[in-house]
Formats: sequence, structure tokens, C-alpha cells
Amino acid sequence: MSEGDMKEFIYNFLREKNYVIVLDDVWDISKWDAIRPALPKRGTHGCVIITTRSHIIANVACSETDHVYELKPLPEDESRELFHKKAFPKNPCPDYIREYAEKILKRCQGLPLAICVIGGLLATKDNSAEEWEMFERELKGGGSLEKIRKSVISLSYFDLPYYLKYCYLYLSIFPEDGLLEKETIIRLWIAEGFVVPKQDMTMEEVAVTYLSELFSRSLIQVAKRSIDGRATDFRIHDLLRDFIISKSGEHNIVTISNGGEMQWPSRVRRLAIQKSFSLSQDTDNLKCLRSLLLVCSGNMDVGVISELVRRCRLLKVLELRGALLECIPNEVFKLFYLKHLSLRNTKVKLIPQSIRYLVNLETLDLKNCNVTELPKEILELHKLRNLLVYTYKSESSNFTFDHIQSFKAPCDIGRSLPLLLKLCCIEAKESDGMKMVKEIGKLTQLRRLHITKLRSEDGKDLCSSIAKLTNLRSLLIHSFEEGEKLDLDYSVSLPFLRSLYLKGCIEKVPKWISSLNGLTYISLSWSRLREDPLNSLQDLPNLARLFIHGAYVDGLRFKAQGFQKLKDLRLIELRCLKWVIVETGSMPGLQEWNMRDCKLVTELPQGIQHLLHLQSFNICSMGDEFVERAVEDKRNKIGVNSRYSLAN
Repeated sequence: MSEGDMKEFIYNFLREKNYVIVLDDVWDISKWDAIRPALPKRGTHGCVIITTRSHIIANVACSETDHVYELKPLPEDESRELFHKKAFPKNPCPDYIREYAEKILKRCQGLPLAICVIGGLLATKDNSAEEWEMFERELKGGGSLEKIRKSVISLSYFDLPYYLKYCYLYLSIFPEDGLLEKETIIRLWIAEGFVVPKQDMTMEEVAVTYLSELFSRSLIQVAKRSIDGRATDFRIHDLLRDFIISKSGEHNIVTISNGGEMQWPSRVRRLAIQKSFSLSQDTDNLKCLRSLLLVCSGNMDVGVISELVRRCRLLKVLELRGALLECIPNEVFKLFYLKHLSLRNTKVKLIPQSIRYLVNLETLDLKNCNVTELPKEILELHKLRNLLVYTYKSESSNFTFDHIQSFKAPCDIGRSLPLLLKLCCIEAKESDGMKMVKEIGKLTQLRRLHITKLRSEDGKDLCSSIAKLTNLRSLLIHSFEEGEKLDLDYSVSLPFLRSLYLKGCIEKVPKWISSLNGLTYISLSWSRLREDPLNSLQDLPNLARLFIHGAYVDGLRFKAQGFQKLKDLRLIELRCLKWVIVETGSMPGLQEWNMRDCKLVTELPQGIQHLLHLQSFNICSMGDEFVERAVEDKRNKIGVNSRYSLAN
């Protein structure tokens, strides 16, 4: 669709409708000029809200309405409430430091960012009058708001422990407004050598504590959480990002190439290419390069990548995510010190035998590539911790049976790669007469395992293997084909398992699942369940999301006091289902309920009015009688049932 067609589509869609559109952090007036023609001016009750730090953009965008609202600093009482929440998260402010707290708060001048950062910093201090008085003196008073911002950010940075300073400045590699994936950050930090080992903790667990500390100091923000509340993605405030880019360059932590003219340091240690890069300039200062990271590098010439790698033989990190590669440059396999290699979102199809030379490799990320098999030489990489080789064939993963492209692994993977923490997604087929499901039991350090193409006869050996993987946090089991039964009713104990995905025919819920007290998410898809699964699942103390697909049950009863932590319920393609009952006291915290293609259900779930925290009840592809009753109920606005989203 062309830009003109898109504008016409938006215009016609919004005409004579009520709408609110929010354009956040607009920094270029041309962006507003491009959008404005698509917004109808008459016959509508639309509202457009623009946030910007530029008075010029605000005045131009609102030239016809003159509705410019300039955000003011927080009033005193709200400033104090926010400050105390950050600085004293567990106990109230002690009287003996209240005087210093008020002075520090006054210097923040009502700036939310300053209050959050300073409060988070002070929360790490001892509540001694001497320490608070010293900090108050360091925070020089007076000056403009901009000066205060810079002073606050600088103080917070210099207060970080030495190991966190490197970690924090390293985040400057990520582009503006981009999300920072927790797992990617952790793998990169470890490969760079920033994570200090701690007794009885994996390096990954230590790195998670680093992220938690940066968040508690308000130096990063959580952008997305999993259903159980754990952070999965972060972002950095623009002002903080400007600071870490400046400091990172000053201390030669990261050099950022964004396509413009720049002053190169004499020795570049880490190079993040965010827009474009050419070899026209003298690259002698790249000889000591340790990390090469291509960010937003879809247009990067393959020859430039090969030449860069050829000149930089000391690389430990090579992040080629999204590069226009169909094969791996031969120069890559000469990088003896390489620990991290990501070819995610490239068109690479083949991993050559020369992979054997990367003996220090810890992470091999081939997600969303076209790789379907790994050579036996992969077994010589004894330091591997993360092996990610899979592709999602379709976006609607739960509605397409064969949606994951997994990989064939060589035999003896269990003995050869004992340090593996993540293995996704491996096929269960035999290799050289050896059962892969038996090999998996030797990988006792695994935290995440995704295995596909299971046959019924594999069930006993698989359960025997996963029973040995007591550190598992995430487990996906996918049958060979749609009608293949997953025989999993054997003794298994996984005390730390948080996520369980079963895709295939099980007919009844395996008994061991009811003992998974740490489970927060379970997906039973293409299950052909013939017994009510709720009796086995209702007492799981931490279950927050439940997905049931393709079951053959005719009714579901959510019993009183069951599913106490459930927030998200999805019932999909239950084509024998006729009724649903919710007893009082069941699912007290449910927020979202989705029903799709359950055509024999003719009336709304009985007892839905008891779900006082339900925010949305989305139904799609239901029977005509059900839809008529739902529409009538919505029209009458009966209780929580007025919160329907109908998509039949």
C-alpha cells in the first residue's frame, strides 16, 4: 500500500468516528506534516495529542487550535509522595533525616525524572544523617531545570558500583526509542565480560540482579512484563540515553556509527553501527576491536561486513542481527576468541563444518534464519550455553499446528555440550541410531528446552529425561503430527518450571502437572482433551495464564476458590463445548477472557458477573445464538458483561 493509499484509508476509516490518537515524543515537524492530511477535520469528534520537547513543534502543530499545554513540575505534595515511594519503599522516612530529605526534594524542583532517579539512588544508601547530609551537599542547588537534570543524572551514575557503570554505558548500543530485550542484554553483558561471577549463581542470574538494580535506581524503565510480572523488555529515558552516549564515548566503552561524520578514537573497542558504515575512512583504529554490533543494519553491504570481520581478528562479540546475509562469511570462522554470534533474522541456510573453530563460542543465535540442521562439528563447541535455532512459520502460532521450524541435531549432544542452558528447538528424531530424547537427559543445566516432532513411543524416555532437568524454567513439547498422541503420564518433578507448552494430543492432563507449584503459564493446544482439565489445574497456586485449544469437553466448571492467581484465560476451538460455569470465588483476579470458535456454546458463561476485575471479554467466531445474546447483554449494560469485544 502506497503512502497516499494509506492516508486515504485512514481518512475514510476515521471519518464520522470518535477517536483519540497519541503521537509520543515528536521531534521532527515533518512527521506531523505527513500525518495531518490523513486526519479528517469535519464530521468527526477526534482528538490528537502530541507530546514533544520542542516549543516550535508544539506551536506549529496547534496553530489552528492554540491548545498547547506545557507540563508543569509536580506540586509539592505529589513530589513528596513520589520521592518517599522511591527513597523509602519499605519503611517511612525516619524523623532524623526528614530535614535532609526535604532539602533534597526541594532541589529536584518537581521534576519527576530527578525525583525518581535521586529517590532510587537514596534507597540504596544507609539511612544515616551523615550520609544524607553529605549527599545533599553534593547535589548543588539552584540553576536551571536543565542544570538540575544533568546534576541528578551525573550523581546517580557516579554512585553506581564499578561493575554496573560498564553495564549501564554499554546500553548506548541500542538505538533511540528501541526496546531493550532482557535476554539479549544478558547474553551480551556476559560475552563482554562485564558480569562478575557469584557463588551458587549462574552468570545469567547475576546479570538479572544487575538489571534489577538499574531499575530500582530508575536508570532504566520496564517496557514490558510477562504474565507473572517479570520484566522482559526495558527502555531508557531520552535524557538518560543522551548522558550514557556521551559518557560511553568519553570513556571509549562504545563507539556509535550513525552514518554521519564523526571523530574516531585512536582505538575503537566496541563498534555499534546504527545506520550505515563505509570503509572509506582509515580503519587502523579498528585493529583492536572486540565487539561489532550491527543495529538496524538491513542495508549493510555484505562485502563491508566481511572486510570488517577480516580486519578485526580479536572479536568476542559479533551481532549481525538483520544483516542481508545468505551465507556466513568465511572470515567469521577465524575468530578464535568469539563468544557471541548472532545471525538472527538473516537468510542464512547452512552452518558449515568450519563452525568447529569457534571453540570459545557461548551463544549461537540462529532464530528466524533458514537453518534446519547443524553439522556434527557443533559438538566441538564445549562452552556453548545458548543454542537458539528455530523459526516461526506463522504469526498465529497457536492456531497453526506446524508453526515452528526446528532443527536436526547430531547425536551425542548431551555428552558434548554439558553447559547448555537454552536449547530451542530441537527435533526428537533418532540420529545414528541414538534416541535424542535420551540424550536430552544429560543436559542437566538446561533452563529452557523446546523439543518438537515427538512420537507416542518417545513419551516414556522423554519423561525420564526431563525428570533429570530439575533446573528447567520453560518447556515446550510438540508432537510429530496433529493426531500423534503425547504419552506423558509418567513421574516428573520440575520445581522451578514457570512455562509449559504442550502441543499435541494428550486426551487428559498428565498427573505431574498438578504438582508444578511454580507454573505461571500453561498452554494445551491441539490437545483433544476428553476429560475436564480444570480439576487438575485449578489448585496451581501461581498460574496466571491458561490456554486451552482443541479440547473435546462438552462443559467447563470453574469451581469456587480455584485459579486464585489467574489473569488471562483463552478458550480456543473447543467445538464440543456447550456450557461454561463460573462459581463464586473462582478466578477472582481474572482480567482478560478470550473465547474463539466455540460454536455450540449458546449463552454467556454463567456466573461471569462474579468476575469483578474482568477488563475485557473478547469473543470471535462464535455461534449466532451466542452472539445475539451477547449483543443484547451489551446493549443492556448488565454488570461486567458490558465489556464485550465482538468480532464475529
